[in-house]
Amino acid sequence: MTIRAVIFDLYGTLVPEFPAQEFYASVDHMAATLGAPVAAFREEWNRTAPLRQTGAFATMADNVRAIAAAVGVADPSEEDVQEALKLRAEMYARCFHPRLSAVETLTELKTRGFGTALISMCAPDTPAMWHASPFSGLVDVEVFSSEVGLRKPDPAIYAYAYERLGVEPTECLYCGDGAYGELTGAEALGMTAVEIRDPTVDASTLLHLEGDSWMGARIRDLREILDMV
Repeated sequence: MTIRAVIFDLYGTLVPEFPAQEFYASVDHMAATLGAPVAAFREEWNRTAPLRQTGAFATMADNVRAIAAAVGVADPSEEDVQEALKLRAEMYARCFHPRLSAVETLTELKTRGFGTALISMCAPDTPAMWHASPFSGLVDVEVFSSEVGLRKPDPAIYAYAYERLGVEPTECLYCGDGAYGELTGAEALGMTAVEIRDPTVDASTLLHLEGDSWMGARIRDLREILDMV
């Protein structure tokens, strides 16, 4: 089947994935700032991930307040909540940038007439960062889990993208780092799936949740996509 559209993951694909140690240090900073038990706070952070990713919390501050309440911290002040989120905001500001060749690849796909889409598993602070980034306007369809209320590898989140692109799943190439079972999920729908893995980065140090056991196609650089379509 001829490829007519390319669908991309965001974290670990179009932008770098977070170092796991730094990511959880930002979570532990939230607990310490609010005077919460660190282990309990981190456990509740992980437990609320599906809620955070599917729109249950309008803001990250709302999520932090809910976690605080669950671990016995009553009514933290707005100042304390914002201070709790400070390390997370700094980490995102540093890491949320196009990885090498991402903008170039998206621009070339658009020039060649391919449809493009983004499917991101994300918290409610991601859409605004995306729209303020160099990626804004570079893809035809944007699907943020926190806005559509769907998670990978639910077939419905892929359908949300390819139906709006006006193509069949068999006409799509899906590229991601393999988190959340996204590659096997895409392949199960008939998409051509490919893993992006930067050989210069130790993948074991990165945040990689609910990962795929992927034995299929793999690329090192997003520009390799251009030879696959």
